[in-house]
Amino acid sequence: MSLKDSATGYSWLSIVLHWLAAASVITLYVIGDMAGDAGREERRQLIGLHISIGLSVYLILWARIFWRAFNTRPDPVPQTKYLAFLAQWVPVVLLAAIAVMLISGPLAVWSGGRPMSIFGLIELPSPMDEMETLHEFLEEVHEVGANIILAGFILHMAGVLKHLILNRDGTLRRMLVPANRSNAAED
Repeated sequence: MSLKDSATGYSWLSIVLHWLAAASVITLYVIGDMAGDAGREERRQLIGLHISIGLSVYLILWARIFWRAFNTRPDPVPQTKYLAFLAQWVPVVLLAAIAVMLISGPLAVWSGGRPMSIFGLIELPSPMDEMETLHEFLEEVHEVGANIILAGFILHMAGVLKHLILNRDGTLRRMLVPANRSNAAED
């Protein structure tokens, strides 16, 4: 089984990275959203959990971004010009927003003059002094990034449901089952 995607479908590596990233981003979004509505102590605990999980999946998320950027995608299914545009660009916007989050999150913590802890086991000290203006800017960037991810996720799920319920064209299956390389076009 090849690691590379083919014209007919995704490789097992693309599928694993997709689902790991999806589960990670959804988890981080939900925890971050819960922290926004929590009291002071619960918020501190939830932000600590958010940071710990984010750091734990940091390299996986970067791997997902770079794998998609430098690996070909399967041929798109035929659809209207507008929907083809969305199918091409919604994943790009989602991955770009994730990249922004991966940069803005740690910098927001560090510009607040705080270290980052991974479940209390490993502590990454801040390489910078507290910079309140930068900290507030990065927190805003992180929040906007989260909102872009939410909008992109909603569009992505609408597309999934469209293909699953209306088109019934097997598009979801391509992200669940690796392409059969023996039937795929040669590399």
